Amino acid sequence: MLKKIVSLFFAVCLVLFMALPAHAAGSITVKSSSVESGFPNSVTFNISAISSAQITDIRLHYTTEQLGFAHVESEAFVVFTPSTSVNASWKWDMRKSGGLPPGAVITYWWTITDSTGNKLNTSEAQFKFDDTRFKWLSLTQDKTTLYWYNGSQSFAQDIMSTTQNALVRLANDTGATLQDPIRIYLYANNSDLLGSMIFPQDWTGGVSFTESGCIVIGISSSNITWGRTAIAHELTHLVTHQMTFNPYSGIPTWLEEGLAMYNQGSVDATFTSALQNAIANNTLLTLKTLSSPFSAYANISYLSYAESWNAVDYLIKTYGKDKMTQLLATFQQGSTYDNALLTVYGKDTKALNTEWQATLKKPAGNTLSSVPMGAFALATP
Repeated sequence: MLKKIVSLFFAVCLVLFMALPAHAAGSITVKSSSVESGFPNSVTFNISAISSAQITDIRLHYTTEQLGFAHVESEAFVVFTPSTSVNASWKWDMRKSGGLPPGAVITYWWTITDSTGNKLNTSEAQFKFDDTRFKWLSLTQDKTTLYWYNGSQSFAQDIMSTTQNALVRLANDTGATLQDPIRIYLYANNSDLLGSMIFPQDWTGGVSFTESGCIVIGISSSNITWGRTAIAHELTHLVTHQMTFNPYSGIPTWLEEGLAMYNQGSVDATFTSALQNAIANNTLLTLKTLSSPFSAYANISYLSYAESWNAVDYLIKTYGKDKMTQLLATFQQGSTYDNALLTVYGKDTKALNTEWQATLKKPAGNTLSSVPMGAFALATP
């Protein structure tokens, strides 16, 4: 069942003022606490407290909601002049630490100590790091919530349908399914999208925050054909990450990107040409090379994506869905690249590369259809 939630945001810099209950430890009392958002660059935490003795130490503790195996708590030392009445603040400058996606939830609390040794720990509070430049609408289906501010309800429903179809297709072909809820933010143009990021590249069309289960992407009704392909691509990154997440190691880049390319259904003719030229000139890259991050050089990058798509397509068509499901499950156990492939396919990276590339020598090899594709990036703050 679909649910629409209308959210109105009135200020670029949102100030959440929370009059805390009468927190007190001995003679320490918190008068107020507030949070100021400078999305996407910063968050400022403010505290006002009094005590019969000088307040000598204030620390802010905070956590963010991210996929992980350990509870990670950050602590900030607040600089202030000791006094019996203190107004202090601490600014989290994300330009130095890395940013958070819109909608990220920050949980925080304070520890305050005075000169007599009295210590106060406030109760936890939460702050939602929203992009308040726009009046967001939302649409939820199953584990997916879509946010948009420009375009009709039918536009949003089109993207939601694309998302659900991509999830079904991925599950049918690979056995990979969403394990946790995700958020998708649709920006109306590239300028608005780049404004939601810290130090973005001008060519960025979308970003997957895999640890946070969030996609931010620029899609409007004028580029919805590209948008359908892009959503399927980025969505696959989130699902694959959830399916293989473990505290030991990741998966090879060719598998990560190959699954995303495979599930989007089609790619730009640039990738087709890169693959065909490499086959003709005997300049194919090996799966071992493609296990590492792809090259920043455009021609090599195009070939890397095209080969990754073709390799995944080969594995699924040759060995079937169940083997791919088993491969993802093996990686989730923290297996190395070679051991995972040996366990599932009986071949290490080198042997699998030889077998797969031998099929590319055949005249009737795999082909790629052509639909424009944009630029994407992964972010795991």
